[in-house]
Amino acid sequence: MEKENRFIRILITHRYAALCLFCCLLYLTNLGGYRLFDVDEPRYAETARHMVETGDYVVPVFNGAYRFEKPVLSYWLIAASYHLFGVNEWGARFPSAVAALGTVLLSCLLAGRLWGAPTGLAAGVILACCLQFISLGRWAITDMHLSFFVSASLVLFYLGAAAEGGKKCRAYYLGSFACSALAVLVKGPVGFVLPVSIAFGYILLSGRVRESLARIPLVRGSLVLCLVALPWYVLVTLRSDFEFFRVFIIQHNFQRFFGDVAPGGQHIEPFYYYLPCLLLGIYPWSFFALQAIIRPVHRGLKQWKTERRLTGKAAFPLLWCGLVLIFFSLSRAKLPTYITPAFPPLAILIAGYFHELAAASSGRRSGAAILLPVLLCLFAASALAVFLIVGAEKIAPFELGTLPQLTTLAVICGPLGALVLVIRRRLTGAFIFQILGQALFALLIALSILPVVSDFRQEPQKRLTERACAWLGNNGTLAAYRYRKTALSFYSQRVVLYLEADHQGEATARLPGPLAVITREKYRAELARKFPSLDILAEDEGLILMAAGE
Repeated sequence: MEKENRFIRILITHRYAALCLFCCLLYLTNLGGYRLFDVDEPRYAETARHMVETGDYVVPVFNGAYRFEKPVLSYWLIAASYHLFGVNEWGARFPSAVAALGTVLLSCLLAGRLWGAPTGLAAGVILACCLQFISLGRWAITDMHLSFFVSASLVLFYLGAAAEGGKKCRAYYLGSFACSALAVLVKGPVGFVLPVSIAFGYILLSGRVRESLARIPLVRGSLVLCLVALPWYVLVTLRSDFEFFRVFIIQHNFQRFFGDVAPGGQHIEPFYYYLPCLLLGIYPWSFFALQAIIRPVHRGLKQWKTERRLTGKAAFPLLWCGLVLIFFSLSRAKLPTYITPAFPPLAILIAGYFHELAAASSGRRSGAAILLPVLLCLFAASALAVFLIVGAEKIAPFELGTLPQLTTLAVICGPLGALVLVIRRRLTGAFIFQILGQALFALLIALSILPVVSDFRQEPQKRLTERACAWLGNNGTLAAYRYRKTALSFYSQRVVLYLEADHQGEATARLPGPLAVITREKYRAELARKFPSLDILAEDEGLILMAAGE
């Protein structure tokens, strides 16, 4: 027991270094060991590659057309990574892994300020190994970048609000404005709306509105925000003849929030959609999350009735998590990745809940409060294990081998070991065992699950793309018939012509040079009728490559 306590003390003392090593294990292991997954990863990867190739870092271009669905900062981060590591899968995903690590460290910092260093370490670990961060920390998309800059803005705001005043306080606030501006460069107005709404809500609920607003350098902060964010927005709007404003601001912000992006809607989900997404994404801490939210909500309501203000330690992370959830729930277009900024405060709340349990006078009472969530977690893991053993091979369209058994072992060992240790009232040991089990699951995802899925989904199209490019040389046209996969553009490093069923063969026949077309096997006869001159060049796992010309 003494050795265990000494080890924990060392981890707490060196918590930031320990979290860095832990996150490197979770997010960097085999990061480039599998192909980019359609459809989002190749879009960001190829747009950044085009910037590096052309030297134009102002106007994002994908597959020969403007790419205005998102602002520019994520492309810049990936392009910088390419300069360090080369144009490859590792380089495309590395910024997301770094952003995940940075968000974990920020959560550790804020939780440490609220409840002390041990709780800070717990918050960092809880966030690092939750399912949402294990997934998005290895994925080349913008959501983890947004989460980092929003978290940085809010943590710096809280540090400024907690400071006594002077230059240090102003520096925190100005840093908060700068990080919000960077969030605007990642994903647009939401990078400003979220931090400002949460910060103002906290000031309003604290009951010290005038005093708090007087401390914030609003004029200088607004100037910093404009100087960081506006130049690129102005340049790209002018360079694109206001096409950027129409596509990004109008279509992908206002229309996506209030209405439909495409005919029939795009990602339209009900209001409550994000509640199960939040609980699933925070796994294996899902059943603690409910308690971690309900307790401070109940305590806050009691304080508000008597004092008309909220001053508890959980008030800021609770408001942060709640407003992110409400904001994105109000939007008609919904995706599970959108609420990633809600996970840092949720991890902080869970760590604070554990802190309060550990500080309770009765160890038996703490153990009983933890026992039910651990049992529910074990039940959920067991249900998944049964599905993997019984039904996974029937659903998967490829050979799984021993993967279901290995996944079952990884999923169930953490909750099972934690339950045994909770029964023995070794709560710290139970927490560590749950973390180790989740880390094992994350490593299995990185080393086995993702590569296997990649070999089935992505590798055949990459092989055919390489074969087509070798046949075409520097001339001709690479096309895809009823096969709209964005990875073709990244791996071919050329503009791909996407053909649909209503496309007329006569128009394609007028294209200069040879033509190579990738499609699915089931469209072979249909494609041959439209383009009689095409001959089969190669076949690979349900895909075919047909070519015509010199």
